[in-house]
Amino acid sequence: MALSTGKILVTLFDEVMEQLNKNDVYTRNTRVDSIEPDRMQNASNVYWKTVEQQAPVIEGWDLTGQETGIIEQYYPLTLSTPKNDFIQLRVDDLRDKGFMERRTRASAKRLSAKLNSDIANLVADTGSLYYESSSTGYNFISEANTILKERQAETSMGQSFYMPPRDAQVMSNDLASRDSSLSDINKEAYQSGLINPRIAGFEVWEAPTYGTIPARLNATTTTVSANVTEVPAGYTTTGGVDVNVDYRYGVIPFTAVTNFQVGDVITIAGVNSVGMMDKVDTGELMTFRIISIDALNVTVYPKPIAANQAGITDEQAAYANISTAILSGAVISKVNATGGQANSFWANESIHIVGGDAPLNLLSEFDGMKVESETLDSGIKLYMAYDARLDSLNARVRLFTWYGLCNADPSRNGNAIKTP
Repeated sequence: MALSTGKILVTLFDEVMEQLNKNDVYTRNTRVDSIEPDRMQNASNVYWKTVEQQAPVIEGWDLTGQETGIIEQYYPLTLSTPKNDFIQLRVDDLRDKGFMERRTRASAKRLSAKLNSDIANLVADTGSLYYESSSTGYNFISEANTILKERQAETSMGQSFYMPPRDAQVMSNDLASRDSSLSDINKEAYQSGLINPRIAGFEVWEAPTYGTIPARLNATTTTVSANVTEVPAGYTTTGGVDVNVDYRYGVIPFTAVTNFQVGDVITIAGVNSVGMMDKVDTGELMTFRIISIDALNVTVYPKPIAANQAGITDEQAAYANISTAILSGAVISKVNATGGQANSFWANESIHIVGGDAPLNLLSEFDGMKVESETLDSGIKLYMAYDARLDSLNARVRLFTWYGLCNADPSRNGNAIKTP
């Protein structure tokens, strides 16, 4: 029976879909949206998403003159460039269907690995929560849950914890030694790397790929060079036009940046984290992640906001995330003493993915080109286009995914480092 190349390619497209869904370990535990394609095009592939609002509580009977405004904050969802596999096949390569199947399987593995790696690196590079611990098993993971709970982080979509292979091996051995009942975990979950669906409030997974945290250059400290007075804001006015502001970052002026690097996790003496709802001091130093360094101005996630800082209003103080204002002279320390393979964890809704919607079907109107597209279980689309040339007797197949990743709330995700 004669081979139908079109049918073979459609079948292989379905196989790529199946493999990508099977290898999807990270996106299932994130928030995935698809924005109207015309809106994304007209906004240069950037969409500003709103953040959960905070509100002040005012006591008393007579509230005359105490009305407060509403602060609407935003973060940008930005589509990156497509992730592709572009294949050329000469006509004699099409005789054996198995040749194409093997190449397609490789495509599926690489595309899924790229997506998993992008998410792992995003949290490893920008998550602000951090600890290093020699604890094992439950105790190692429960520290992450404690941090999220004492800061009263929103976790209604669940919590996820991803362990590098060697740390996952230790956890698996610990579970086995406790004779933990895992009978309700289905076969597919085991194959995908699920260690346990409920350890200290987390779904715990073996990470197919993981990021790394840089070790600090040394233990030297520096100080804050001027009082920090960051406040929540939704926009700034430039040339009479309101322009959105990314709510996530703030700037801390350093007296010196020698031996500090992008990726360091820092604390400031006397500045603790607070519960987002009740503003109660947790007694634990607030951790910040260095995102960029410009001269002596250091940009960090998250933006530090204190209810007692000079000039702050009631509606701004509702967003306070630290126990006291950051004042000039406060000592800044680096806490990423060891660094290494990241055990990344997050509140699921804090990691946001936007899927690109390309009107690939329009290309099917061109002579000789065929297209396929389907939505993966994660909500991201997979595309395939293929054509042939008479002069070279070559067929070309292009498989790609298109998405953008965003750490929507760096204060609700971070990394743990296993120490000896």
